[in-house]
Amino acid sequence: MLVRMSEVIQEIPGERTNPWHTVTRWLLVINVVVFVLDYFLIRRELILVDDNGQPLVQLPLLAMYGHFSFGLAIGKMELWRFISYQFCHANLTHILVNMMGLLLAGPIVEETLGKKRFLTFYLVCGAAGPVAHLIFGLLGVLSVQPFTPLIGASASIYGILLAAAMIAPDEEVMLAFPPIDVKLKWVALAMIGLSAAAVIWNWENAGGHAAHIGGAVMGYLMARRLLRPPATPVEP
Repeated sequence: MLVRMSEVIQEIPGERTNPWHTVTRWLLVINVVVFVLDYFLIRRELILVDDNGQPLVQLPLLAMYGHFSFGLAIGKMELWRFISYQFCHANLTHILVNMMGLLLAGPIVEETLGKKRFLTFYLVCGAAGPVAHLIFGLLGVLSVQPFTPLIGASASIYGILLAAAMIAPDEEVMLAFPPIDVKLKWVALAMIGLSAAAVIWNWENAGGHAAHIGGAVMGYLMARRLLRPPATPVEP
């Protein structure tokens, strides 16, 4: 877990700002609400099966209808799953780590891009995750099964984390363990390097790490374009 060291709330005299008027915080709310509904209130789990009727995994109700798999999203044209899977999480640790990343990097990118562009940026980075997973499968690096479920906001988080590192590379964050200050650019590079190693050596959840790389690459490509300074007009 990480904490921004330079985050200071500034209040304008005579004017009260509502901290919930940000896309970052509403994304946090939606993720948490979906998680709570799935794991504490609905309490209904369904068994996902493949085309042959073979059971694959047991999923909570919202994750069942929101998760991504190639067989459903592409094979059956359920294209909303490129977005909906980003708001489903496997367990408390999964959502906690992702939301910490969102709170760390989201405000930096949202402040720079603005609300609408930041929301588009977040969702597109998330949608790039499954695409990267498929590309690694086509290259023979990973084994891709058509109905293996993919859930989580990690691809989106990696995208905005990389963009935040491009915007404020020397921003210092404090690691929860060990409690030391590290520049944001080194945090981003370390996380991407870890995911790359997981894919190359086929560690546990290699497919999820492939999605992380997809989100990071999309974040880099979009940030390069969106953060490019406007061209200076040539004077005659």
